[in-house]
Amino acid sequence: MLWTKTALFSMSAVFSSLHPTLQGIIAGRLGWDDLRPVQEAACQAAADGRDLLVVAGTAGGKTEAALIPVIDTVLKGGLPGVACLCLSPLKALINDQEERMLEICTPAGLSVAKWHGDVGKGERSWSGGDPPHILLTTPESLEVILLDRSLRPDLAHLRFVVVDEVHAFAADLRGVQIRCLLDRLDRLAGRPLQRIGLSATVGNPGEILAWLSGPGREAGLVASPVRPGKKQFSFTLAMGKEEQAVAVAGLVAGKRALVFVRSRSEAEGLATALKGKVDRLSVHHSSLSAAVRREAEDSLSVPSSCVICTSTLELGIDIGGLDLVVQVGPPASVSSFLQRLGRTGRRGGAARMAFVLGSDLDLLLAAGAIEAAARREVEPLRPPSLPYTVFVQQLFLALIGAGRLPRRPLLSSLLSSPVLAGIAPDDAGAIVDHLLATNYLAADGPFLMPGPAAERDFSRSHWSALLSVFSTGAAFRALTPEGEEVGDLDARFVAGGVGTVCTLGGRRWRIIALDPGHRIATVVGEGGGSRASDRRPFWSGSGAPMSPVIARSVQGILARGRSSLPLANREQAAVRGIATEIGAGIPAEGFLVTECSEGIFVLSCHGGRFNRVLASLLAQALGDGPKVRASDLCLLVEGVTGPDPAGEVYGALCVIRARSAASIALALPLPDPADWKFGPLLPLPLFARMVVADIHDCDTLAAVLAAAPVHTGEETISGASSPDFP
Repeated sequence: MLWTKTALFSMSAVFSSLHPTLQGIIAGRLGWDDLRPVQEAACQAAADGRDLLVVAGTAGGKTEAALIPVIDTVLKGGLPGVACLCLSPLKALINDQEERMLEICTPAGLSVAKWHGDVGKGERSWSGGDPPHILLTTPESLEVILLDRSLRPDLAHLRFVVVDEVHAFAADLRGVQIRCLLDRLDRLAGRPLQRIGLSATVGNPGEILAWLSGPGREAGLVASPVRPGKKQFSFTLAMGKEEQAVAVAGLVAGKRALVFVRSRSEAEGLATALKGKVDRLSVHHSSLSAAVRREAEDSLSVPSSCVICTSTLELGIDIGGLDLVVQVGPPASVSSFLQRLGRTGRRGGAARMAFVLGSDLDLLLAAGAIEAAARREVEPLRPPSLPYTVFVQQLFLALIGAGRLPRRPLLSSLLSSPVLAGIAPDDAGAIVDHLLATNYLAADGPFLMPGPAAERDFSRSHWSALLSVFSTGAAFRALTPEGEEVGDLDARFVAGGVGTVCTLGGRRWRIIALDPGHRIATVVGEGGGSRASDRRPFWSGSGAPMSPVIARSVQGILARGRSSLPLANREQAAVRGIATEIGAGIPAEGFLVTECSEGIFVLSCHGGRFNRVLASLLAQALGDGPKVRASDLCLLVEGVTGPDPAGEVYGALCVIRARSAASIALALPLPDPADWKFGPLLPLPLFARMVVADIHDCDTLAAVLAAAPVHTGEETISGASSPDFP
């Protein structure tokens, strides 16, 4: 059901139905003489006990839309224990939300607490049987609370669970973990808890609401109408790193600005290049200590301050009077673009984003993202269908919490969660048998318990390795001799040894000692400016591939030969130049096969993940000799030696298009199970099945291939090169 402002009651009736204390806080503390439509609709829908998904733009009042009905219920019911649990994807977001919630809850006599890895151990508990009314935490920290026999009973009185920025969870394994947690909380409370999801950008809200709520439950979608606002974009082409730094420095001068980059390493590199060019400069990413990140967040309260960041400052944090967002390179998804754009323009002014781009191709990709967003095309979220690795995690957590459990009831309980419904009982049994055979589980008659291999691999630090579904990689904590934490360094990076000078948090540090046993790198500050011998740190993991939504938008631009945006003449000429370089007859959809000086160029605007899989299939179809390289928008085939190279590639694509999903699955190489946490614990056939379903998504791949026609260029591009192929 979709709830809107005209759904049930007039504004005055909704407001007057709230607890008098809450009415006074809204009017006196917040200074509101009215509820926003999304808050009014949420109150109406929540009154019926429905699960909700609240979708509203950035700074659209989503937090209050969830918080007002929660506080109203607690004030009217005098509920004991933790009444509301708020789950968030980022610790920085929790820190920000705590301050906003305290503003409303403290005058109402309600307590708020946060619990995550950056909170001191002494503050992560409650004493004297006095738990907070509202608890803000992450999925991983919630696992800790549920394992604690002294704290777990205080969650038995829960009434609400709020999942903030639900789009950051739903499409990956962390989302599966959250759904398992929601079902476990229902069982702990002995009743269905009311679930409220919050998001600004969801391409398929109805499906995500069904995922959040589950079968057989009443659910409603609360959607705030999108209000068109002023948006200002600028584009600067800067080819080299130094030139990009100069461009960024000019853009942020005298402004309060966020600068988004693609990776932690790029953030550190840009910070080094900006030294001396920007007055108040900070860095914010996931490998920096809590203190360093907090200092960067606080710096934005000062005029003329700049923070270089990754996606860690993309979500939800209310930065206030931000003047400008700078995007270095094109965004990888429309969702990410909208989140970042929403960091600015929050006080009624225009949202302003300045792009600093390294090539004409980057300009084309940025234009594709903006055009897709203008058409309200946002990436749909597809939850994993065969999350075997999360099943393994939840299996061990259940056993750690209980010590030992009978096999049949344990598996039945785990598989009762709708998010694990795709796992057949026989598959679950095969996983348990494999864990028994490899000593990760032990059996005592019908009972299961952790085995010696699990004790060896997971038991350190109170089984903390089981709390997360993702591997964080082997990292060394960078500590000063005084014990001050600076951040984390990748183990492969510190292999450079003692004496290495690097940047972390925008400062130069020298590694003076390494303790591999405790994974500690002792560092001291290194004065002076950057030198050629300094090493830029790197970390495991790669940036997100370009989304299919942006790629399809780019193909539309190429087919038209121009962008529909009011670009300057030089920028439109750059777009036309790429289209001209590809050649005539660019289709609005499907594949284009044409010749270029390097080989055969295949326009395939389906995004990075799709194109990598297609490149593997095409290389197999062409046989030994030809090499296929993939990017987000195209493939380049080199070394086809027959009389008609383009025709050969065209024919191979036609053959691939006719293949079934099962046939495609058999042809794709199997990745290393060690790349997935708990992957090595799975029987290999089930790991392969998980990869086919949720990594390669062969069903969708086969459907897209079958529906996409293959076109050939009307003319050969003699002497031209493929456009900016990486």
